[in-house]
Amino acid sequence: MARASRRKQREQQFDLLKIFGGLFLVAAALIGVVYVTLTKEKGVDKATLCPANGPTGHVVLLVDQTDPFNFVQKRAFEAELQTLVLRRTPKGSLLSVYVLGEDFTLNAEPLVELCNPGSGEDKSALTSNLTRLRKQYEERFVQPLMQQSEKLVSATPAKKSPIFEMLQLIGINAFRKHDIQGERRLIVVSDMLHNTPEFSMYKGLPDFDAFTDTAYGRKAQADLSGVEVELDYLVNDPKIQTRRNLSFWEAYFNKARARVVSARPLEG
Repeated sequence: MARASRRKQREQQFDLLKIFGGLFLVAAALIGVVYVTLTKEKGVDKATLCPANGPTGHVVLLVDQTDPFNFVQKRAFEAELQTLVLRRTPKGSLLSVYVLGEDFTLNAEPLVELCNPGSGEDKSALTSNLTRLRKQYEERFVQPLMQQSEKLVSATPAKKSPIFEMLQLIGINAFRKHDIQGERRLIVVSDMLHNTPEFSMYKGLPDFDAFTDTAYGRKAQADLSGVEVELDYLVNDPKIQTRRNLSFWEAYFNKARARVVSARPLEG
């Protein structure tokens, strides 16, 4: 009887081990499912490559096409664009590219507008298709933007340069339209010499306060709330592209509730 009892105890212990082993496998499977669910890459918008819950920041590039770029300026701009695309537009942020032409009504919409979907460098091969992510990043984000480089530099000068009007459109069609809660940055590549029949900086630059007292000055003001502005000057006429010109634009952006965080000449 004692031998039969011990055998029965061993059988019961073995059954318990099987039960605990099964529970362990079920728990491990559940943990795995939860981990994959939490870490799985969420889908992006097929057209814009933006995150499903919207962009995390907004970078706008405005390129002035009303004056031709010289050879050195073209090379400097290409390097600047590459840096902007590859290193200065964070994953999840929207990059909008606008051009400033003689007729601002033809440039109200962005030339290209895409989010950085990420290259997959921050992902695990266990939860993401790294090859697919890299291909999407290269072919649908980097290449379409870099292909615009040659189109963005003009070959012939224009008679007008409506900078104020273009800044107003960017405030409306870029920053206000998307209303992204995150980084809001505007990079302007231009000589910053507004030139229209209503007002031309080639004819002299008044004090900013005096300008805002004019009918055109009041009409020309933009709303760029919370935007950090970078000015990359195309130095084509250094006699009038002076510190006074920069001070005028600093005051203009300040009134637009934005802030100039850098101003530098583009090489060439």
